Amino acid sequence: MYWKEAYKTRTKDFYSGYATIYNNEPRLNFEELLKHMEDFTEVYQKCKNDHPAIREAKCLDAQFPQIMLGIMPNDLFCGRADIFPLGMNAQYINSEWGFAMNFDWFDEKIADESITKEERSRLEALREFWVDHTSTKKFLAEMNPTDKVYMVTGGVTDGNVLDLANYPHAAAALQRVAGIFLDYHKLLDYGLRGLYHLTEEKQKEHPENDPNFYEGMRMALKTIMKTLEWYAGQAAGLYRTETDEQRKEDLKEMERICRKLITEKPGSFREAIQLVIIYSLIDGTREWGRMDDYLALYYTEDIKKGILDEEEAIRLLTSFWQLMIVKEQVTDDRVIIGGLGRKHPKEADELAMVIMEVSRRVRDIVPQLTLRMYKGMNPKLYEKAMDCIGEGTTYPMLYQDENVIPGVMKVFGISYEEALGWMPLGCGEFTIDHRIIISPNSVLNLANVLWGTMNGGYDSTGKYRLTPNDTKLTDYETFDQLWDTFCKNVAYLTDVSARNHSRGYEIIAEDMSLNLHNILYDGCIDAGKGIISGGTVKCGGSDEIYGIVTCSDSLYAIKKCVYEDKAMTAEKLLDVLKINFAGHEEEHAVLLGADKFGNDLEEVDNMMKAVHEMVCFIMLDISGKYYGLDCFGMVNINNRDNTTYGRNTGATPDGRRAGDPLSNANNPTAGMDKNGVTAFVNSLLKARGDIHFGTVQNMKFSKETFNTMRRTVIFPLLDSYFGRGGTQAMINVVGKEDLENARKEPEKYSNLIVRVGGFSARYVELADDVQLDILNRTLN
Repeated sequence: MYWKEAYKTRTKDFYSGYATIYNNEPRLNFEELLKHMEDFTEVYQKCKNDHPAIREAKCLDAQFPQIMLGIMPNDLFCGRADIFPLGMNAQYINSEWGFAMNFDWFDEKIADESITKEERSRLEALREFWVDHTSTKKFLAEMNPTDKVYMVTGGVTDGNVLDLANYPHAAAALQRVAGIFLDYHKLLDYGLRGLYHLTEEKQKEHPENDPNFYEGMRMALKTIMKTLEWYAGQAAGLYRTETDEQRKEDLKEMERICRKLITEKPGSFREAIQLVIIYSLIDGTREWGRMDDYLALYYTEDIKKGILDEEEAIRLLTSFWQLMIVKEQVTDDRVIIGGLGRKHPKEADELAMVIMEVSRRVRDIVPQLTLRMYKGMNPKLYEKAMDCIGEGTTYPMLYQDENVIPGVMKVFGISYEEALGWMPLGCGEFTIDHRIIISPNSVLNLANVLWGTMNGGYDSTGKYRLTPNDTKLTDYETFDQLWDTFCKNVAYLTDVSARNHSRGYEIIAEDMSLNLHNILYDGCIDAGKGIISGGTVKCGGSDEIYGIVTCSDSLYAIKKCVYEDKAMTAEKLLDVLKINFAGHEEEHAVLLGADKFGNDLEEVDNMMKAVHEMVCFIMLDISGKYYGLDCFGMVNINNRDNTTYGRNTGATPDGRRAGDPLSNANNPTAGMDKNGVTAFVNSLLKARGDIHFGTVQNMKFSKETFNTMRRTVIFPLLDSYFGRGGTQAMINVVGKEDLENARKEPEKYSNLIVRVGGFSARYVELADDVQLDILNRTLN
């Protein structure tokens, strides 16, 4: 792929010897790519002033199927795509949306002495045009200068990728429309042609709506049809030269299905999967919804007819899984099974068992298989989930419906029936299936907010402005004064984040209508408006927080050591933090010795609870304040960024050294929960689960404990946790010796999968400090 995502962990060479074949080399050579980008630009220039739905549709058609990759030898479905240095989508890469250009790639290519003068001139002309026309450039150009002081902005500016991990920041703004869950029931019930006719019917029903809105959707559907036609030709071409009989049959079936789906809705399990894949890939969504439910009847009917058995279903789904894997979108690709509110619960449970078996056999980092549990659930699902987790699969992740749904009703302001459609997305945020979006587009590093609060608004070096205050730790006569300033800083940065979140929606709505999203989101077709322009039920956002326990333990240490016990002065504490405790081991020991969250100790746990509630309520209060943000809330999901952001966070009063990882999600700081697993769980349950847009709890167990003591220890522990209000558990079952050996001989442990935070990864692919952070987390 031309454009590597920030989360990319593997290279093409890694796939050598694996059943999953990496996306093949770019289908277009350099000259073809250059011509494509010029053609794409010409289309954009001609329709620049068109209605956003028309402009988007024309540019989408100019992008597909050129961006598609060929059919690989083990593919049973069509659906691989490249990422070009110039393109468009709601989330073209992880943190750049709309019309996007990889300026770094262009600069490197322009400097390449192997290209001709004429090619260089053509590249320079493209770069010169798009420098003012990408969606992110427009966003950055209009950003308030004061906001820029505090907000690290993801994406591309002045030809440079701003890397959030390489310098201190307290807040950050991303640009994307993420966390999209399409109505796959609707897609499969109507088919492409049926959806096309539906837009015609709705346009007639609503003559008051702009006809361009409907025409854009129909044009986008035609692009999908055109791409299916292209893939049918690819399959036919391969069929003619194939000698293996089984492969010939698969290619023939691929061609047949692609041609059928252009004009008819799917009628089988295999056809339904193909339609889901091709629509999602062109649409750009990265989540797969309640797969056990929308594919349930196709599966059970095919079983009854004798055209499918369980092993064939596994073979088909394995190919589907492999197409997800090669996209390298490791913090996305959620597949949801189980839960209340499904249309076909009995049939869905049958398929859910097969889906878990596929993830057990494939054993990779995506899809992020998620089991929604509920009282009265088929116990076989839980048993199967435990077996998969016990083998080190890390999936499925577990959520308890009865504990999640009341909070979802409260924070989104919706009915019980609507809340049944709740979905965890990406790294663990909540949304409502094809009704609400809460695209996660801002970040808050609470440890650096505390640093700004303590250090006159600056980071530990005094170079980077983090918060608006001028006061220092030495200025606060009481802990309450420190707390008050800290809370004001959180509120200030949240407000900045939300305003820019809202402006991001406005920018993308000016550039594109999100046609394919709109077709499969409730309300849009009738309203004649896009999902972020008032069409769907609610449009909102979320702020990802990092280091909450690092922050709360630090606040407790300040309160205890400076203000109560007076073990050191505020001046002394600030001084030793700035020099990372060098030469001050006694003070370091005092801070490390202060009580820590995760040990069922009332005072320190209450501090974490206070920080948690303060942040949640500040963010919930943003709801409805800005355009496009009907709802806004906190997510404490943490992927590897607790480690990457920690690299540029100074030493903290909890005793953490500068550069060390921040605490992960709601979990205790690694190694600081010392009173056993029951105390650990008791501490987790003290933070309210009904006032946020998603949090994650990582639990790690040794293989011996989980697999030999499952019924005497693990089941009672999880029953207690979920029975007392626990909402979610991400369970790692791994031997510490495996992690240690993998660091010594990584080539022997390429299949060792670990739960990082909001996603899973192959352990040996992670950065060294991330590996150490995982190794140091307590094994229960």
